[in-house]
Amino acid sequence: MYITQEYEKHIISDVYNEGYRYLKILSGQVSPLLIEQILDKYKELHIKIYVGMVSAEGISKWTHLAFQHLVRRYPSRLEIYYQASLPGNHSNIYYWENPLILGLDHKVFIGSASFTLNSFYHRKEIMIMEHSSADEVFSYLDVINCTSPNVSRQINILQKHENELIVPYNDKKLNPYNISNDKTTEYEVEYIDIPLTIRGGDTPPKSGINWGHNGRNGLRQSTRTGNEAYLSISKQVHKERPNFLPQRGEKILILTDDEKMFVCVVAQEHRKAIQTCDNNSILGAYIRERIDVPSGAYVETKDLIRYGRDSIRLSKIHEGLYVLNFDSQLTLNNCEEYLWNLEDRETNILYKDAEKQILIESIFIRVPQLNIDVYGGFLALWDENEADYFIDSDLIIIKDIDTDNVLYEEGGSPLVATIFNYCHSVDLETSMEVLQSLQCEIITKNLLSTNI
Repeated sequence: MYITQEYEKHIISDVYNEGYRYLKILSGQVSPLLIEQILDKYKELHIKIYVGMVSAEGISKWTHLAFQHLVRRYPSRLEIYYQASLPGNHSNIYYWENPLILGLDHKVFIGSASFTLNSFYHRKEIMIMEHSSADEVFSYLDVINCTSPNVSRQINILQKHENELIVPYNDKKLNPYNISNDKTTEYEVEYIDIPLTIRGGDTPPKSGINWGHNGRNGLRQSTRTGNEAYLSISKQVHKERPNFLPQRGEKILILTDDEKMFVCVVAQEHRKAIQTCDNNSILGAYIRERIDVPSGAYVETKDLIRYGRDSIRLSKIHEGLYVLNFDSQLTLNNCEEYLWNLEDRETNILYKDAEKQILIESIFIRVPQLNIDVYGGFLALWDENEADYFIDSDLIIIKDIDTDNVLYEEGGSPLVATIFNYCHSVDLETSMEVLQSLQCEIITKNLLSTNI
């Protein structure tokens, strides 16, 4: 029996409907999204996958991470192994065993179709079917489980995508961008930047990140959690990159820069939204956790400013697999720009005596790598004629993160210069350039009086 079209139907669907539930796949390359689609569609299917060309070609870190997430997503139905020894194995074998109905023979499909979106849906392949056992083929494979703690020691995990997993559209309108500054990463991927705000810089009151809300008046419906959200895709994106996203209703896998994974779907008319499949609150809950606002809360522009980012970068690794980057862009070099846009600050008394008082602001900058919090403040002196304190100069106050004790204070100097002087005072060698590059956070809290 020769198969030259409708590969999912002949290799998966028809056999599954006959009563087969256990499938072993040996394939040179494997698409993570195809695994998700097949397991989601065939609810009783159990698959063991052996990726044959990993030992020879390596595997991208993102494909590897997607495989690990999929195994955790389907813990009793999916196992994924990598060929560990050279040479790689370019065979494509689909072996159905242990049918539910007694008397049915094993089924084996062999041929050119790898377990990828390209082979199953976009290319001409040829497969043949036999009623025989393939136990011997699988018993001689030298493999390692993709979830093994030793996998990085035996497998070359790369900072590049697999060409076999890219669907070629031959569209001259596509304009790839390089998203990495690492010169060892010699490949380009497309990306788009998705704003979390609307025109004017405000967060949308009833859509996007605040889809579950009715403006600031509360939830849209009592059954909403407040975390409902979607990523809003503009018409311009589809005009400039028509093949960046699949069609409406199709799934994609999104990995995040902090190594989580979401199964999402392209939704709404004109493909203007991306939302999570299992529950449309998952993405919104994730974003709220990243920017440190309560679950279900209405997200305001000031929350994004405090976090240091008001957009998400979505990069396409290969067909069906994307990477979402929402890492804070705050550094000591740019954090003051964000600070001045925050208006909900208070000033409390840090220290007071008959001659002076020191005021400290409620909004501060946390620098984890130096274990310090950096506050703005003021020195106020007593005026006997006015019988009151007057502001004499600005201060920068540095506290220890763990103890909240004041470590250093200085007036009249820029932020980074003050931190540099503090480092010098405690014999910590650094430079202005290094300090400017340090990541930081903007935090607001109620202040308690602290003695200097």
